[in-house]
Amino acid sequence: MEKMHSPLPCQRTGIPTKIHVLFLVLWFGSLGAEEFPEIRNSEPDPNAQPPPAAEALKMFDLPEGFSATLFASEPDLRNPIAMTWDGRGRLWVAENYTYAERATRFDLTMRDRVLILEDTDGDGVADRRTVFTDKVNMLTSVELGHGGVWLMCPPRLLFVPDADGDDVPDGEPVVVLDGFTVAEANYHNFANGLRWGPDGWLYGRVGHACPGLVGAPGTPESDRIPTKGGIWRFHPEWKVFEMVTHGTTNPWGHDWDRHGELFFINTVNGHLWHGIPGAHFKERSGADPNPYFYERLDMHADHWHFDTSGKWSESRDGAADAYGGGHAHVGMMIYQGRDWPERFHDRLFTLNMHGFRTNVERLDREGSGYLGRHEPDIFRTEDPWFRGIDIRAGADGAVYLLDWSDTGECHEHTGVHRSSGRLYRIQYGEGKKANLMPADGVLTASLVTAAMREPDPWLDRRIRRHLAGGGTFPEASSLFSAMLREEEEVVPRLRAMWHLHAMGEKFDWSSLLDDGEERVRIWAIRFLTERQPIDVLTGPMPHRMPAPLAGDLFSRFVAMARRDDSAPVRLALASTLQRLPFAQRTALGEALAARDEDAHDHNLPHLIWFGISPLAESDPLALVRIAETCSWPETLRWIARSLTSRIEKDPAGLDALLTMTKKRESAERLALLTGVSEGLQGWRKAPKPESWDDLVAALAGGAETDESLAGLVRELNVLFGDGRALDEIKALVRNENADLAMRKSALETLIANRPDDLRKLCEDFLGDRHLQVEAVKGLALFEDPALGVTLAKRYRKFGESARPALLEVLVSRPAWAAALLGEIEAGAIPKSDLSAFHARQINAFPEKELRDTLARVWGELRESSEDKRKLIEEWTAKLTPERLAAANLSSGRQLYAGICGACHVLYGAGGSIGPDLTGSNRNELGYLLENILDPGAVVSADYRMSLLTLADGRVLTGVVGEENDRTLTLRQLTGEIVLEKSGIAKREVAPVSMMPEGLLLAFEEEQVIDLIAYLQHPVQVE
Repeated sequence: MEKMHSPLPCQRTGIPTKIHVLFLVLWFGSLGAEEFPEIRNSEPDPNAQPPPAAEALKMFDLPEGFSATLFASEPDLRNPIAMTWDGRGRLWVAENYTYAERATRFDLTMRDRVLILEDTDGDGVADRRTVFTDKVNMLTSVELGHGGVWLMCPPRLLFVPDADGDDVPDGEPVVVLDGFTVAEANYHNFANGLRWGPDGWLYGRVGHACPGLVGAPGTPESDRIPTKGGIWRFHPEWKVFEMVTHGTTNPWGHDWDRHGELFFINTVNGHLWHGIPGAHFKERSGADPNPYFYERLDMHADHWHFDTSGKWSESRDGAADAYGGGHAHVGMMIYQGRDWPERFHDRLFTLNMHGFRTNVERLDREGSGYLGRHEPDIFRTEDPWFRGIDIRAGADGAVYLLDWSDTGECHEHTGVHRSSGRLYRIQYGEGKKANLMPADGVLTASLVTAAMREPDPWLDRRIRRHLAGGGTFPEASSLFSAMLREEEEVVPRLRAMWHLHAMGEKFDWSSLLDDGEERVRIWAIRFLTERQPIDVLTGPMPHRMPAPLAGDLFSRFVAMARRDDSAPVRLALASTLQRLPFAQRTALGEALAARDEDAHDHNLPHLIWFGISPLAESDPLALVRIAETCSWPETLRWIARSLTSRIEKDPAGLDALLTMTKKRESAERLALLTGVSEGLQGWRKAPKPESWDDLVAALAGGAETDESLAGLVRELNVLFGDGRALDEIKALVRNENADLAMRKSALETLIANRPDDLRKLCEDFLGDRHLQVEAVKGLALFEDPALGVTLAKRYRKFGESARPALLEVLVSRPAWAAALLGEIEAGAIPKSDLSAFHARQINAFPEKELRDTLARVWGELRESSEDKRKLIEEWTAKLTPERLAAANLSSGRQLYAGICGACHVLYGAGGSIGPDLTGSNRNELGYLLENILDPGAVVSADYRMSLLTLADGRVLTGVVGEENDRTLTLRQLTGEIVLEKSGIAKREVAPVSMMPEGLLLAFEEEQVIDLIAYLQHPVQVE
């Protein structure tokens, strides 16, 4: 223990730096008494320093009535990454020094440590500092409980015993779990966020770019639980690990509301998510690992914290600031105290990294869940070094903000400034006296009862943690049981449930299934089923099939699904589906999906589908039975799609579904046949179901006039080999009076079917500006060098919007690419029209003469790291603030649309191959140049380029999205293409980003200045 502002040891250790060796080595014992390594910064500018901590404190803009103190700062606190409270009101802070800049990722000559900070005189400033341990590395989180300290040090979850609570480890850390991978191709997204849930489980978070296989040490790979982003939990007594939710990008903050509902915050693809057990949420890219989870849940908010509209006229005069600051959200709390003004009660607070502020969200009930609505931001700061990383409420009613204090962000392209770190304390009014655990640890009924009734959950949470870890309280069982029965308010009753459960008390939770409070019923459902394993991540069939629920209990669940008037209760039942054996999923799923009022609920259709989708393989006719009483369009579509995808292996399910379709209403028929069409996307031929002709006859004989339905029938007829339908579609394509969208769809159907006269048909439409894009895609199927010459010479006859598709076709074959380069060299095609994407594909062909022509005509791609470093330095020197300020932003927007817009979304428009740029850190020049000029420095698996050589001779590049046994979806510059795998002769995955080198080679210097200035501009321009 030491007083604050004491000097830190600075002797450097001699630990080797090879991360792939040391990152699995815990050298706690081997270091012995070695001093803590010298803390060193890796920023290129040695003079770069944050404002003094006392000055930074003054830079906060606080609402009226609020005040702030500097609770701790350097040299006593540096590089703080997480914090938690003990029952005595002391803050435990994790300091991370091993995280490093992009090139290093982790500097293992450094060590991380855990501090205990205490304010002994109550003046809002820490005056006592204790180092609990400084012998761990890659530390991202700290939590207390069960007789020790829990540390997340990816790839391991550690437990450091301290049974006597003397703040000195009782022994070496115990590895509780391993397999939280830190991906070699990434440097953030790793596991973090340890916090105890109200149910007594230890919760944590992990990003999707660090997929892992988690289990206790020594667990065989086949028995480990896969992770790919989301929220996980671990039970310290049962030794059970499971994923609670799957997906999102990089969650780095979570908390529970007063009813025990979990919410978490995320970066990039939507910020606010309701942590529904069993949910699979959208990620920034890619498909779900389960091939039947076609569409995943979107965020639970009605807004973004950046402008996604692209309406430049509405983004002027500082309007962009109103959105909230950007896409990077770190740390989260739900303020449940009553010391702050009422407008902040039960609001969700999260730190916005790029906006230098705290975003505030109001959580409104909507349907089965919640919808977050943006309220005015608070706690803004003008400190450009502020990197808020955690926010927690304390026992004294104040809120504490942890500041990493650096100029970079999660990507750390500027290096790491390890010698600074701040912890701010913000209170309203005079604050209040902290209500802490008794110093002797002896609980009284009056203390516990008061804590359970107090809106602020701080003390109640510490009491539960104490009891769950074996703390004594003789009256516990009787007191909590009585409060559960007798309290009028729901929150004390819920806390009584959580206490009983965390202590492991035996209680008949089924007795609460008829309780008048919906929240009590929800938690009863969860406690009755949580020992059932949940595991549906890697495929349609779980590898740990749960045992059936007892018959009486299951019957009550089905009855609740049919009759309970609470949508959140039905959502809890829907989450339970994934914990049941297949036979029980059918009955419960059927009862839930028959509730017409939930057809358009945000959550329920997805959660029910996540639970019943395995029936497509295990019992297809069970899905048909569910469809018979279901009117939900999304669910019907997914059922039809899943059964159709198995048409060759098990056609009986689809046959039965189509027979049932004859009896359905028009909208339901459309949903079902849309699902059939989606299930056959990319197929050239499919076996015709036995019931198909009867269905077609029934549709033709009715009063059906829905053209969308008629179009689906035509397309499916072609797939099922009906020659008459093929003639009908040809006639539709040639009918100039027909709907244009229908003509395009008809031509795409012909291209997929490849009739004998396809080439002639497509050549006829090369001059049709409405159909020339589809026509050129059809001609791409034919290996004929002369055709490539024809297409290249017709380039200027194509409209501006059609030229990208033509270019993509021309670079798919070597001979055609040569014809394209010939036209560029002759000046017939502008050099700038050929993007770096196209150049890289040409460069990948084996013909040396072709590559030489590319270098002569267009430019030479720089491959070495040294070349790229010099290029970054050259452009940094050219892109001065003065030149950027004088740039033509409208010109930059036009260039962006041509260079970047096909792959990236900006202000709500653009392609989905790469990440959304709207809320990113694009105001920093170094960030932009590194990502543009050296995009392959660190490549997430989601953005690695695939090179496909097709049987017809074409070579296609792109990012693989959805994939199943029969087809895969390739995302390219001009859109997505679904390919049959049987037509792919060779498939390679390059260890490079889809974003190519040399992106700026084809442009003049002034054009690049315009582009970079536009990218840095915070709002859309005309």
